[in-house]
Amino acid sequence: MQMNQLADKYAQAIYELAVENNKLESVGKELAAVGSTIEGQEELATLLYHPRVPAEAKKEVLRQIFQSELTDFVYKFLLLLVDKRRETALPDILKEYNQLANQARNIAEAEVTTALPLTPEEEEALAKKLSTVTGKQVILKTNINKSIIGGVIVRMGDKLIDGSVARQMQMLKTALMNMEVTKIGVTNEI
Repeated sequence: MQMNQLADKYAQAIYELAVENNKLESVGKELAAVGSTIEGQEELATLLYHPRVPAEAKKEVLRQIFQSELTDFVYKFLLLLVDKRRETALPDILKEYNQLANQARNIAEAEVTTALPLTPEEEEALAKKLSTVTGKQVILKTNINKSIIGGVIVRMGDKLIDGSVARQMQMLKTALMNMEVTKIGVTNEI
């Protein structure tokens, strides 16, 4: 079974537990805290994700760090991942859980790339416009990429809106390259 399918199944399981226990929001926060703790400590990530570290050693580290901080079923979920040797799927499980939780709360995430940082007013206006279009509350994740020159690129799920100056220049270049110059003038017929 591929890692994405595994991550989907485990995310679905913890999501269903969260819904059953009416803790969708708090479980999301706990899982995010686990993810950021592991991501923020290279030695911890290496220990948890290394295949040669015994499961008992990994579980002991998880116990010391997380047992008192997490809901019982979230803590046991982490132990289950270690027992099944699926701890390396944790980052993908966290992403999938967030998608499931956002879907349940009618929230969509939009990855927005601009050449310069957006002002808070611009972010709010863009989020409002995207909310109107999608019918969902939109949370923006902004990135800066000077190579787009100007404009904006928005990615929501599998949809991409490329309103960048770089893309417009590429389209203009393609159109100009397809034009044929004649003695009388320019034509785009081939």
